[in-house]
Amino acid sequence: MATRLGICVVGLGWMGRVHCEALASLREQVDLFVCSRNAEKACEFADRFGAVAWFTDYEPVLNDERVQIVDICLPHDLHLPYALKAFEAGKHVLTEKPMARTLDEARQMVRAARQQGKLLAVAENMRTYAHCVRAQQLIREGAIGEPFFVQVNHFAYYVPQGWRQPLESSGGGSLIDVGHHYVDLAVMLGGRVKTVFASTHRKTVTEIEGEDTAILHLIYESGATGHLVTSFGMPGTPVTPLFVVTGTEGSVYYEMTGRGLIWHHKGGEPQVVLPPPTMSGRNWWEETIREGVCAFVQGALQGREEPLSADDGLHDMAIIDAGYRSAKTGQPIEVSA
Repeated sequence: MATRLGICVVGLGWMGRVHCEALASLREQVDLFVCSRNAEKACEFADRFGAVAWFTDYEPVLNDERVQIVDICLPHDLHLPYALKAFEAGKHVLTEKPMARTLDEARQMVRAARQQGKLLAVAENMRTYAHCVRAQQLIREGAIGEPFFVQVNHFAYYVPQGWRQPLESSGGGSLIDVGHHYVDLAVMLGGRVKTVFASTHRKTVTEIEGEDTAILHLIYESGATGHLVTSFGMPGTPVTPLFVVTGTEGSVYYEMTGRGLIWHHKGGEPQVVLPPPTMSGRNWWEETIREGVCAFVQGALQGREEPLSADDGLHDMAIIDAGYRSAKTGQPIEVSA
């Protein structure tokens, strides 16, 4: 069991900054390193977050024995090559979601991690978001009876920028990008998915090459049914619950801008289980990302893949892959990782 970890954050954009904030808060357990092609930014981040050292090239990171873990905060198309090099150098890997651009790339990453006996974890913040965790607990405790319907909604309107616009670097549109969060949430709440029937659309955000909206009909291994919408192409849509899970004895749902997490047992009155988050000026979404990175550290110290294991991340990628194939063929697709 390790007592201290050397972790290098590679890629110092917005996501890299949030990861650095989380790791800098764990000084008793983490030696922080940072890497960016931009020397000025690397130096700035090192000073700001108290990094042990900073790098402008990846090779010195791989050759530095003080670094045991590479934290990949790079565009989607760089996840695979950077991870493979890390495993070859004997490093563990934490990667931002999605694991890679395609299911095949994700499989390569998992195979390399297993061959080298290294950890491969995905920084999926829904896994540590308190309202989602508590909902999962209620469902497992039988608070709503036998679940038979899961609905997950992400309605938004904005234009992704930079590397998120071309398919070559992004791997797709809303489904593989922000949609990964909601695919993972659908799995978190409903279990493993067996079949996907999907449609994708590019109607309003034409600046990107991928889809702005994806709609997935899910059949779970349990027999339950799911419905997932993920979009950054829906102008003027109403606020909806982030998720609703209904079972034979009631429902649990989350109103992000309303009352919070609600449990409604049939025949009773709705009960507020957790109110909406109050961050006192801090960005709640960034807070969930920081929590996920901190969970990774605690897991890695014990030799575990947290917050999302490579195998679970591979299942998410298989659902996304099935969604794209279904939308292309117009047929339901079996999920196979």
